Amino acid sequence: MNFEYFFARRITFVGQRSVSDLVVKLAIISIALAVATMEISLSVVQGFEIAIQEKVVGFASHVQIGTYARDINKEIRPLRQNDSTLRQIKALPNVATVAPYVQYIAFCQSDYGMEGVTLKGVDSTYHWGFFRSSLQKGRLLDLSGDKEVLEILISKKQASLLNLSVGDRSKLIFINGERHRQRPVRVSGIYETGMEEFDVQVMLCDMRMLQRIWRWEPNEVSGLEVNLLNVERSYEWEFDKTWPFLHRIPIDPLYKAAEAINEVTPFDYAAEPVSMLYPEIFDWLNLLHQNVTFILLLMVIVALINMSSVVLILIIERTRTIGILKSMGMAAYRIQRMFVWKAFFLIAVGILLGNVLGIGLLASLSEWEWLKLDQQSYFVQKVPVAWVWGKFAMVNLGIIFTCTLFMFIPTVIIAKISPLKAIRFE
Repeated sequence: MNFEYFFARRITFVGQRSVSDLVVKLAIISIALAVATMEISLSVVQGFEIAIQEKVVGFASHVQIGTYARDINKEIRPLRQNDSTLRQIKALPNVATVAPYVQYIAFCQSDYGMEGVTLKGVDSTYHWGFFRSSLQKGRLLDLSGDKEVLEILISKKQASLLNLSVGDRSKLIFINGERHRQRPVRVSGIYETGMEEFDVQVMLCDMRMLQRIWRWEPNEVSGLEVNLLNVERSYEWEFDKTWPFLHRIPIDPLYKAAEAINEVTPFDYAAEPVSMLYPEIFDWLNLLHQNVTFILLLMVIVALINMSSVVLILIIERTRTIGILKSMGMAAYRIQRMFVWKAFFLIAVGILLGNVLGIGLLASLSEWEWLKLDQQSYFVQKVPVAWVWGKFAMVNLGIIFTCTLFMFIPTVIIAKISPLKAIRFE
């Protein structure tokens, strides 16, 4: 057995002096708190990102396909659906669903008042998973029949503003230039997502009703919504002549899917990822990641400082032992390794306790949801938890490697200790 490892294990798990014992316990606690803080930060921020992205995607899909004409002038031009183009889009490897939609800004009038809304018309191919999970009352729109459905799905916020409930009748008013049209509709259901920016605006209805208002053909729509199978970010290595030669480049699946769609669609089709349609929301999520990076660096620095202090105190405490080992002919670098091994054991204990604390708190948050949030400010009612086990493992390995390697610095003082003076040290 390695002598340095054996000796370090013996002096680590025996009673310490009162001063060093307190310092060692504080160092273990600091590492445990650092690991728990890192894991909670990574999990909560990733949970926020997943929860908010799901809500934004639920309204707008992963990739939206429109026409370039909307960027050229203000005139609303429909996108003509082409069966062969739709087949090519659906055949792409990461595409799950493709559904058309028609959009129209209108007014919804009830006996209580009138509100401006954005009507989103969909058909029977629309993926209702998001709104099904957000449904509070009533039912979703049934668009499977051949006849135009005069029903709307509204948000809880809109229902409150217009004093509407499930089954109530209201009126949609469409204004186009000097003429306007009206359609009587009935409320089929009420949803709530917590994304007030969307909840206060978006109503869902039958696409055929809006096509008639626009005087469009059945194959003319505002755009297509594309949902993807996998939205996890991947990475590629790129060679560069400058240091450090290889660079890890993140690959956004939304941008990658948009590029693939643009390659197989006609020139008048324009595919855009949802992150480009709502950049302010995704910029906010990126800012959260920057805060987490700062927390990770701060916790590592705190752990390094605490462990360095502990090692120095342990060296001072064991000065006589160091002198005896040196007088017996042991090299200074071997004695250094003994104290590094001892630091490693303390770090391992701190990491173990940190995992119990961090994962335990996250599990309780996930199970009992005891920490609530203001939904208007954070878009969610509870703190979201994401089990990012890969990142947890990286935190553990990173703390062990960084702190253990850094412990060689304070042990340099061992080489300067004189055996004669150390043995006489009181």
